[in-house]
Amino acid sequence: MSDQPQTSIRTVRFRDGERLPMLVDAQAGIPVFDPCVFVCTQVRPRAASAATIEQVLRGVQFLLRFCAERRIDLTERFASGQFFDLHELDDLSRSAYVRTQQASSDIAGKTNATLVRGHVASGTAAIRLYYARSYLQWLGERNAGQACQTLDDRDRYFRLLSQMLDRLRIRTPTAENRSTRVGLNAEQKLRLLHVTDPSYPDNRGASAFLRHRNQLIVMWGIGTGLRRGELLGLRIGRLDFRKNMASIVRRGHDPDDPRTYQPNTKTRERAIGISDELAFLRHEHIVTHRAKISGARKHDFLLVAETTGRPLSLAGFSKVFRELRTGDPLVGEGLTFHVLRHTWNEEFSQIADSAGLKPEDERRARNHAMGWSDFSKSADHYLRRRTRRVADKVSTRIQQSVIEMRPSNADHE
Repeated sequence: MSDQPQTSIRTVRFRDGERLPMLVDAQAGIPVFDPCVFVCTQVRPRAASAATIEQVLRGVQFLLRFCAERRIDLTERFASGQFFDLHELDDLSRSAYVRTQQASSDIAGKTNATLVRGHVASGTAAIRLYYARSYLQWLGERNAGQACQTLDDRDRYFRLLSQMLDRLRIRTPTAENRSTRVGLNAEQKLRLLHVTDPSYPDNRGASAFLRHRNQLIVMWGIGTGLRRGELLGLRIGRLDFRKNMASIVRRGHDPDDPRTYQPNTKTRERAIGISDELAFLRHEHIVTHRAKISGARKHDFLLVAETTGRPLSLAGFSKVFRELRTGDPLVGEGLTFHVLRHTWNEEFSQIADSAGLKPEDERRARNHAMGWSDFSKSADHYLRRRTRRVADKVSTRIQQSVIEMRPSNADHE
């Protein structure tokens, strides 16, 4: 099996701000025709985000790599009305579990994929096969005119195509919808706040700007539960310093955002309140530290890179938490910014329990804070945890009452 990718994904940024991932020839650097037509006619018109388009292309990239390794010419196959055999579909389904390692993106937004040992989760394999199947269906329908000369040929062609797609669908695993990630415990949270304090001795090697910026990132995560894209897209102009409010807005394909990989707000727009303490840290960072970075004066994004002053990238943001994990394992080996979102939600559940909030009131309040719609079921994950805690507490009380009701040895005598 060759470990050299045949294609790579490159994201281009247009003048109007649109980001469009494309599948390009890894050597020539030019777009691969069929996948680009597929994306531009089937995916992009649905107002899909750049992240969604990239995920679609990864499924197509997986399919093309599979065909290249087995010398399968998709164009020739579909033009002649011949599709995948059963053993090829079985092999395709097994290959969907092979892990690929994404290399870091360069300035042009180019990302390569290489095969490495190991397997991916069934959810990842399901996504790959789903988009591979969508591409095969589109390719088959597009080539029907070339492959069919008569109506009988057309009926036979689409019957075989539908049969192949159904067989591939049967071989596609069901994505697991169980979340195993939890928030920080009390010790980990205290440790994280300790090591991100600008006065922490081990932080003296970093500049004052980095120490205060990284502390601000952690405080925003623990205190508000925002998503990574929401925080990276936060602008100073959307901060109300008088009312201590922050506006979370959706600006997909923002022409004023110079980042090729623009952090997006997945949830709905909303205004959130911030505490006096967090407002002070925010103001101190803007006035005392951010103002000294010359490049930061060209825009009003809150978080910036130290060397260039450009808006902090997704890679730079992830680096902050990677260094926290490696620098102090006591903060948790799985520490990410999203873990802080889980931490916020778990603390919200504890406060809701203490306040005696009804489940429906808790759901509405949580949906607003997290930016979920009124019909979202995301809050049910935490409500189920609350139900389990209540059930465990009641079960423990029942067990204690049963033990207390047992007759003692003296009663038997």
